[in-house]
Amino acid sequence: MTSKNNPKAFPLNLPEGDAELLLDELQTRLREGRRLFAEVGQILAEIESRGVRDLYGYNSIAAFYEHVARVPRAEAQRVTGRALALNSRRARDGTTIDPVAPLTGESASTGALAEAGIDRIVTVMKRLPDHLDADERLEAEKGLVELAGVARPRDVTMAGTDLLARHDPDGKPKDDPEPKRQRSEFWLRQKRTGRWDMRGNLDPETGARLNALLVPRAYPAPGEVADDRAPAERRGDAFAEIVDLAEAGPDIPAPRQTAERVTEEPQPAQPSEEPASRPKPAQMPPQGRQSPHRGSGEGVQEPAATERSRNVAHLRPPRWWARLSRPRSGNAAQPHKPLTA
Repeated sequence: MTSKNNPKAFPLNLPEGDAELLLDELQTRLREGRRLFAEVGQILAEIESRGVRDLYGYNSIAAFYEHVARVPRAEAQRVTGRALALNSRRARDGTTIDPVAPLTGESASTGALAEAGIDRIVTVMKRLPDHLDADERLEAEKGLVELAGVARPRDVTMAGTDLLARHDPDGKPKDDPEPKRQRSEFWLRQKRTGRWDMRGNLDPETGARLNALLVPRAYPAPGEVADDRAPAERRGDAFAEIVDLAEAGPDIPAPRQTAERVTEEPQPAQPSEEPASRPKPAQMPPQGRQSPHRGSGEGVQEPAATERSRNVAHLRPPRWWARLSRPRSGNAAQPHKPLTA
């Protein structure tokens, strides 16, 4: 039984063994494809002249070509930029905009140039100095076009580099921008779980000061029991302690009621000024600092130290007192470690 899997004939029905004919057919198809693609560039330049926004509602010719040709944005920008550089077009006021490389556009319309070579010629023509006249620019472009028709794109690049070195040896002066001042940045965001996520970018001085505050407080807890906290957890507890200490500072501007404001609250009226028939509440929370000379008939009085603790306890969490009273004498016995948190 013979197999029916016979090899298919060549689509163009070319005879086998003729290498020159295959090469000629390949070059013909490549030239035809490049010629048609050059015509696509001419159409894009005409659309740009008539106004792509007025015709199709797109803000740019690149965005229009991206959607019509279904290509990536980077490829659309390359194709449209090449089309506008090779073809003349009209501006919105009616004036004519000359192409950057007119000879390259004429040669591309015949299909003799590849896209990579065209891009390199356009790059060189844009970088030529302004003091060259039209004849010198055309002569320089003519040499690059003839080379791009027979050579690789890298050869065109090398020839363009030599051309720029002859006509503009110093090159265009580059602007030296002033060093940008980097300011400190800090981000704080609360997650859905209630915890807070923070990150930042500090200047060297602020970072060194924060590190100097974190290092002595991020040592393992002294004692015989091993500290099972990870280094990141120790740094987190150290940062929380720094926040507590900063919050307890007298000079911190915070929109909260401080202990000094509590003392300035209005004092309750004297018993002699109240009507005799008005009953007094059985339990009245202390207002401000109670004087030790107030009469014992005003209800149960607590000691002054207990009142001051109560006045401040509602401003600080319970952990604040525990952190201030935590002994830190053991940190002095710790070995010296590198100053990194």
